[in-house]
Order: sequence, then structure tokens, then C-alpha cells
Amino acid sequence: MGAESAAPRAAGEDPEQEAREALVRGDRDGVLAILVRAYGPALYRYCRQMVADPDLAKDVHQSTFLQAFEGLEGFGGRFLFRAWLYRIARHRCLDALKIARRREKRFPGAGELPESPDPDPGADVSLGERDRIAAVRRCLGELAPHIRSAVLLRFQEGFSYDQMAGRLRERAPTLQARVARALPGLRRCLEAQGFAS
Repeated sequence: MGAESAAPRAAGEDPEQEAREALVRGDRDGVLAILVRAYGPALYRYCRQMVADPDLAKDVHQSTFLQAFEGLEGFGGRFLFRAWLYRIARHRCLDALKIARRREKRFPGAGELPESPDPDPGADVSLGERDRIAAVRRCLGELAPHIRSAVLLRFQEGFSYDQMAGRLRERAPTLQARVARALPGLRRCLEAQGFAS
């Protein structure tokens, strides 16, 4: 079974089927509510990893669901809703990163504010685990956006290379090679920060 069958489910609930039924009934608000409940947290996590800035990730996350809501009429059911949402999120993340790069070129240093504490790790996470999470984020942040997206879709979200290829409109072997080339660099980056694999 692939990652798409591993979508979050409550007892006896299939969000894909529920959303399709709501769409057939013409209940667009219901479809959106189902999608946000089922995929919202994981999609935010993906956006957060892609853009690194929590506020920007929230904006991208919201624009992803807004675009999905606006596009429900033309959805057509060619994909699973989950895959469709990740495809939208990937494009919105890449757009946000492009805008941030342009802003940084135009106004160098304008975005440099003191770092605020990271709200993501919970209080029950050990200090060492927090350091490891921060190191992984820093290392992922050094990857080019299209490489970071492939690594996150593969390892954080659990998509197979074939599933990724269909969503990203790239060949599976290309994506596999991209991820394979990124892993040694990520490993070296983590080792340089004191985290052995």
C-alpha cells in the first residue's frame, strides 16, 4: 500500500470518500472542512519545512486551501484530494520562496529580525531532540527548493517516487536520483553539526 492509502483516518472514516460524496452533493464548504480536518496538519508541516518561516508557512497553508476551494468545481477527480492538495501546496511554497528571494535581492537585510523561539517542538521533547530537529531544518533549508520538496514528499509525507512523479510532472527516476544525491549532503550537514547518523 502506498502513501496515499496511509491518509489520516478516524475510526471508520475515509476522508477521500467523504469529500467525494460532499462534492457530488454540491457541498463545497463540507468538502473543505473534510480536507482541512484530514490533511491540514500534515500539509502545514510540509509548508513549514519548505519555507522555514512559520508565518509564511501559515500564509501558504491558507492559500493552498483557498485555491483548493476555488478549484473544486474543476477538480474532476483525476487525483486523490490529498495528492491534489500537495501539488497546490508545492506550487504555493515555490512561489513564496521566489517572492522572498526577490524581496531579499531588492531590500538586503530587511528580513533579518531576531529569531523567535520555535513553537513546533512540544514541551515533552528533550533538549537534544529539539537540537536535532533544528539541525535537520537548517540542513533542509540549504537544499534548493525543488530538491527540498522531493525529499520532504518522500520521507516526511511518505509518497512513493511513482506517486511523486505523477504529482510533480517529473519522471520517477529523476526524482529518485535527486533525492539520492541530496541524502549524502544532508548526512554531512548533520554530522558537521554534531549529529551522527
